[in-house]
Amino acid sequence: LQAVALNAFNGGKTMTFEVLAETLNLEENILKPLMHSLSCGKYKVITKSPSGNKINTTDKFLVNSKFSCNMRKIRIPMASLDASHNTKRVEEDRSIAIEAAIVRIMKARRTMEHQQLISEVFSQLAFFKPNPRVIKKRIEALIDREYLERNTENSNVYKYLA
Repeated sequence: LQAVALNAFNGGKTMTFEVLAETLNLEENILKPLMHSLSCGKYKVITKSPSGNKINTTDKFLVNSKFSCNMRKIRIPMASLDASHNTKRVEEDRSIAIEAAIVRIMKARRTMEHQQLISEVFSQLAFFKPNPRVIKKRIEALIDREYLERNTENSNVYKYLA
């Protein structure tokens, strides 16, 4: 996409955001991060007026004739177009990580009390601090899916099944 956008500037033309969107046949939500990577990043291959770090639909762009780099190849990182860090996906990934930690712990220990299990999950998942309520929900989900069961005498103790 970046190469196609740069190709549109062949001949040293100055283009507005609207003209560029029409020329490349791209929507605003795709063109904005694309032009941001080319005009506001580490390598300013394209100059933008008015200068700034935000891309607006009223901006004008032209090739930066003063751009030079000693490296043979350069990599211009582009902002992610898909929302990979949206909260719903993060929550889903974390719940999977919590379940995996619970299963690992219970597979090794076979039986364990609730508080011990929760503290063990906290120690294994050091890269984020899970909410104890979410851990409890994940334990319940594992019981429903028959990975764990509650002890018949003491409901505070879990037993590994699978």
